[in-house]
Amino acid sequence: MKLGLVCTNENRETVLEKIHSIGIEVYKKADLYGVEEGLHEEFLPCIVFRMDQLEELVDLLQSFTGSASSSKVVGMYNEEFYVVDHEQVLYFKATDLTVVCHTASEEYRVKEKLYQLEDRLPSDRYIKVNRSFIVNIDRVVKIIPWFNRRLLLKFDQSKKEVEVSKNYVGHFKEFLGLR
Repeated sequence: MKLGLVCTNENRETVLEKIHSIGIEVYKKADLYGVEEGLHEEFLPCIVFRMDQLEELVDLLQSFTGSASSSKVVGMYNEEFYVVDHEQVLYFKATDLTVVCHTASEEYRVKEKLYQLEDRLPSDRYIKVNRSFIVNIDRVVKIIPWFNRRLLLKFDQSKKEVEVSKNYVGHFKEFLGLR
C-alpha cells in the first residue's frame, strides 16, 4: 500500500518526520491518503487527521507497516542488477530509450520509464525538474539562478549538475516553500 500526504506547508515537516520514523514513505500518487482536517474534499480514500491528534495517526499507520510498500531502485551496471539506496541517488535522467539512475560514482540503467518513477518515488524527496530529469532534493546542495529564468542544481559529493527548466521553476520553488 502506498501512502500519500495532504497537509499545510507549516505542518508538512512535522508530519513527514513522524511518518518516516515508523518506516513509511510518502508518494505523490497513492492508494490511501493521510489528509489534514479541512483539506480532504478530493482525496479518497483517506484518513483525516488533526495535528493535535498526530500520535493517533502514527499509531494507525504503524499497524499498516507490515503491508506498506517500500520503493527500491533496481538498476543494471555491467550486466548485473543492483539495489540502489535512496540516499545514494542524485537524479534520474531519461534518454531516448532508457532511464539512467545517477549516483555520485555510478550510473545504473533502470527498467522503468520516468513517469513511472515519478509516480512511485517518495514525493517529499523526488521532484521532476524538466522533461528528462527527476532529482533527489536531499542531495542538492546549491541552487544557482541561471539564464532565462532557469535554475542550476549542484549535488553533494559530485560535480554533476542538473538544470531546472523555466517551465518547472514555479513548481520547484513551491516544492521548496520559496513561494
